[in-house]
Amino acid sequence: MNKKVMAVAVAAALAAPAAALAQTTIYGRFNAELSPAAGQMDTAAGQSRKTVDGFNSGASYVGVRGEEKLGGGNSVWYQCETRARWGADLNPSQGTCGICDRNSALGVKGGFGNFFVGRWDTAMETQSGNTRFVGSTGFQGAQHILTEDQAGAISFAQRVQNSYNYESPDWSGFSFGLSATSKGGALNTTPNPAVENGRIYSGYGKYAAGPLLVWGGYEKHTDGQTVASGGLDGTSESMTTLGASYVLGPVKFGFTFTDFDADTDTIGNDLKRKSWLIGADWKVTPAGTVRVAFMEAGEYKGSDGFENTGAKQYNIHYIHAFSKRTWGAIYYVKVDNDSNGFYNYHGFNTNVMLGDSAGAIVIQAQHNF
Repeated sequence: MNKKVMAVAVAAALAAPAAALAQTTIYGRFNAELSPAAGQMDTAAGQSRKTVDGFNSGASYVGVRGEEKLGGGNSVWYQCETRARWGADLNPSQGTCGICDRNSALGVKGGFGNFFVGRWDTAMETQSGNTRFVGSTGFQGAQHILTEDQAGAISFAQRVQNSYNYESPDWSGFSFGLSATSKGGALNTTPNPAVENGRIYSGYGKYAAGPLLVWGGYEKHTDGQTVASGGLDGTSESMTTLGASYVLGPVKFGFTFTDFDADTDTIGNDLKRKSWLIGADWKVTPAGTVRVAFMEAGEYKGSDGFENTGAKQYNIHYIHAFSKRTWGAIYYVKVDNDSNGFYNYHGFNTNVMLGDSAGAIVIQAQHNF
């Protein structure tokens, strides 16, 4: 009898940790993009590279999240998400690699909505994928043309630290979100206290019901929160974004528009640029999707004048789902710069030359767990 009681006690003790971890989930993504044939021009005069190959493992990560029910429909939750890139990291602007260097926060949620603090995509950035179709980064990435200046120094595709975030409940399809950073240190750069003492404010409003989704966002960077060098300390930038998508049978159509306004120095000179994207996903078979997207960065308008500084990007993909968690794709992307345009497909850190164009064929595989 005592042996039986002891066995039950041991079993209960062993089961206790499992029960405590019942609300914890380990998840992640492994992404690989290989370009065996990418047209690319070096920035050094007379040193063109007509064809190169490249590899990108960006957007790979491992995370752990958990939730504890508090009663009354409320709960506390946490998430720690860490980059798992195994290729060269050419985009350190969103924080040096380390534990919890992607979307990571502690929050409380319930009927009032969701409030959380930590490192997270700005409110506007959380919605950009709804109507963008192609990725933000990688060879196909729309980030450079849609949400950055052509030098890549100012970005509205930010994952910021020291952020406070709120997401509203869904009211018959309507919802909104807000985020703001604490003063100083919003990004993983060393701030200059003399001129960098601002915040990043971001917000969106969205309606999603049936086949229709419409959203708008606004983001403001005050007092040099995105640029820590190059004589741009103490400047401010803003962006307005509008997007819409509609599902018609096997085809989903989408449109995204961005309006960029930024200081170029501390004496009032500024830049303005409008960019847009139109795309569609066509489910041609239960497992296969054809994706097309076209985007254009308009030329800069500003007090100094910037003529022919635009660019266009063309994307066409075939995506095949091998399972619910694993898919592969092959796609072609081309960037075409105006005579003073300085844009690139996002997988390379060397820009396509001014007035030049370049294309890449890319094979992609992704597994989610």
